[in-house]
Amino acid sequence: MGMGRMPRRYRMDADGQIRRTWNGKLPEEFNRQDMLAFAADTDMKIYGQVAERKEKEDIMENQEKTPEISVRVYPQQEKGNLLAFANITIGGFFAVRGVRVMESEKGPFIVMPSSKGSDDKYYDICFPTTAGMRQSINKAVLDGYQKAVEKPSLRGEMRSAAQEPVAHANQGKRNQAERYAR
Repeated sequence: MGMGRMPRRYRMDADGQIRRTWNGKLPEEFNRQDMLAFAADTDMKIYGQVAERKEKEDIMENQEKTPEISVRVYPQQEKGNLLAFANITIGGFFAVRGVRVMESEKGPFIVMPSSKGSDDKYYDICFPTTAGMRQSINKAVLDGYQKAVEKPSLRGEMRSAAQEPVAHANQGKRNQAERYAR
């Protein structure tokens, strides 16, 4: 039995999956005009009015522009779910200290610095205001954490290298003491 014709709001994608479309286009095929038209259509359905087009364009431009993020990660020894602390610098102009990398059942995630309010709840002190910036920060910090965990620390290598001659010297003294004791 052959497959009947699909309604226009569904289409098969490159992977052979049937997906919902908007005006015959899949989301990854949207251009700037499609995004604005989709946002206006969504506003009409939800709020009954369309937000200013200029507002929508400003929001889209801000989401597209994400500044460079540099990260320094400091892995921690076993301390419960805490994996590491990180310091990030955004665009070379704004620094955030005390970002935490935590472990969960789903894998590592980041927690922005927070303080406890009078209602005993924790509130973020600083945080990204767009989804694009949040994704950029998450990716930068988690990538930095992976790199820090994969490469051996220079301090650890120097400590072990410094202890090697001491261990060899102590072994030599023991052997010498045993010879004289005989």
